Amino acid sequence: MNYGPIRNRFDHLLRDDGALSKARRFIRDRARPFIENEVTEVMKLGVSKLLFLGIVVIPTALALFYYGLWASDRYVSQSLMTVRSADAQIATAFGGLLGSLGANTGAIDGYVVQEYIQSRDLVEELQEQLDIKSLYAVPEADIVSRISSDASMDDLYDYYLNRIEVYFDSTANVVHLEVQAYRPEDARKIADAIVRLSDDMVNRISQESRLDAVKFARDEVALAEDRLRENRMVLYRFREEHGELDPVSSAAAIGGIVANLEAELSRYKTELASLRSYMREDAPQIAGVKARIAAIEQQMRSERGRLTSSEGDPSITYSDLLAEYERLLIEEEFAKSAYTSAVSALEIARADANRKQAYLVAFAQPSLPADPSKPERLLIIVSFLLGGLLAYGLLMLIGAAIREHARI
Repeated sequence: MNYGPIRNRFDHLLRDDGALSKARRFIRDRARPFIENEVTEVMKLGVSKLLFLGIVVIPTALALFYYGLWASDRYVSQSLMTVRSADAQIATAFGGLLGSLGANTGAIDGYVVQEYIQSRDLVEELQEQLDIKSLYAVPEADIVSRISSDASMDDLYDYYLNRIEVYFDSTANVVHLEVQAYRPEDARKIADAIVRLSDDMVNRISQESRLDAVKFARDEVALAEDRLRENRMVLYRFREEHGELDPVSSAAAIGGIVANLEAELSRYKTELASLRSYMREDAPQIAGVKARIAAIEQQMRSERGRLTSSEGDPSITYSDLLAEYERLLIEEEFAKSAYTSAVSALEIARADANRKQAYLVAFAQPSLPADPSKPERLLIIVSFLLGGLLAYGLLMLIGAAIREHARI
């Protein structure tokens, strides 16, 4: 390889009239004296003046230049929204059980909408549908405030948050939305898309809530049906085991028989007393009445024995059977009532699922701004000035305190 041309060019640079020699002479003869003189002049101003220049004058001048002469105008589209929900009856039918699953769509309120508008998912949807990156990189935007064409989704999300303002007024149940853009039609276009996507989100959550309510109601019906069937099987086995179709009715019938026997016994005892008043004790009529009285008393003991003991198990009294039977009846009645309520709630849930329970109402549609309202130039410039003066005064106070402490 021939290195001759390269060596000749390098020698040319190092010669007295070469480029490197000329640069060294320029720095030594002109640049260095100029820098030394200027720095010396600046240092003569003192520390306090330098701080004033660096903290107050220079930032305020830069803010005045950028926001007063260079910063692009931004248009703001405004919209007002609220979330309304239909009157749901499911929670009433279930005694509030479904409320814990979100059947009460009032839970979808303005705070949910506010968080969704500030979410990354919404930004991705806006980018996919509107290409908002290109809307914020238009020629009307200055080079400082516009978004880069190769910005990542994270950069776009941060930029988006700086171009919207959303807050929820819980007192009035109103969501306030402001969207900034460099063109009025772009601002309204982005605001329209945000309102539409927010409405879709509310509808989606409301639908999921309704489907969950129907599923929960269907499961409750199945559980109530199984419980009712089980209680009826227990009652059937009780009747089969003790040979009693209805112990309550049987006890009432036995009580009626005993009452009739007691009335008949009282009548025969009265007749016996009457016969004894004019007949001998061994008279046939008195013997017959005594026999009937003995038979009635024997039947009464037998009937009362049925109430105090079970034929299948003498250790179990009839009152025990009655108590167990009544308990089974109460459980069956409760299971039947729960089943009826569950079926009613299922019908209400199905009817509720066929209507829109929660919906977003934009009662103030996104506006088309006529004049720019951002940035607030005068306010920003004054803020820079006051902030600088405050910082400068604070530093001066700290310096004075340090000097006073050093004297002590």
